[in-house]
This record gives sequence, C-alpha cells and structure tokens, in this order.
Amino acid sequence: MFTVEEANALVPTLQLEFGRLARLRGEVAAMVQELGGPDEAMAFLEEGSVPRRGLEAHVRQFRDLVGQINGVVERVNELGCLVKDLDMGLVDFFSMREDEPIFLCWQFGEPFVAHWHPVDEGYAGRQPLEDVETEPPQFLN
Repeated sequence: MFTVEEANALVPTLQLEFGRLARLRGEVAAMVQELGGPDEAMAFLEEGSVPRRGLEAHVRQFRDLVGQINGVVERVNELGCLVKDLDMGLVDFFSMREDEPIFLCWQFGEPFVAHWHPVDEGYAGRQPLEDVETEPPQFLN
C-alpha cells in the first residue's frame, strides 16, 4: 500500500524508466518495419524461430530491444507499483481511501501523482486527489 507521498517519491524513477521505454519502443517500431511488419516480427519472438538469411542481425537486435522493454516493466513492477498501459504510460499504486482499496494513478509526463480511481475501474474512472498540492513536491536528489 502506498501513500501519496510514497508514490510521489517514485515519480523521478518512473520518469526515467518511461523515458527509456519511449526510446526503446521507437526503436522497436523501426525494427518491426525492417522485419516485415508486426506479425512477422512477433513470430521471431517465438522459441525456435529462425530468421531467413540476411535478417539474423535485425532479429537479434529486435529480441534485445524487446528484452530491454520487458526489463523496464519488471523494474517498475518491482517497485511495488503496476504498469497498466505502455502506450499511455500509466502506472497504478495500491492505496487506501476511507477504508476502501483504490489505485493512485500516475501518467508519464505528469509531475506528480494527483489522481486516483477505484480498483474496479481504469483510466476512465480517474478522479483528482483533493488533498494534493497544485505544485509538484520537492524531491531530494
């Protein structure tokens, strides 16, 4: 369970990790095109798949990039929060609000955690935290 302060303490780390994700995803998108499109590229992630001659280096690079993306997601999840959507850069933190379980919700690019939603709702159910300052908290370096 996270407090708002504890979640906000992770925002600098999340900003770095999601910045890394954005770069990696851009590289993957380029590799997907070089490998013939999404279906063909995804087939190279299956165990035992063998690329046709001339694509070996591209496939190795593609697999490495996908592995790096998975590593970023694992690192973020290991912090105790949940990566909810890579495209939107969404992260949820388990929390409590008036004795009810909720998710504190942060989106890549936001300066701090300022939203929450019920655990059975997603991004569409986001609501502002009433007790959050309008200025981002000061983080210690």
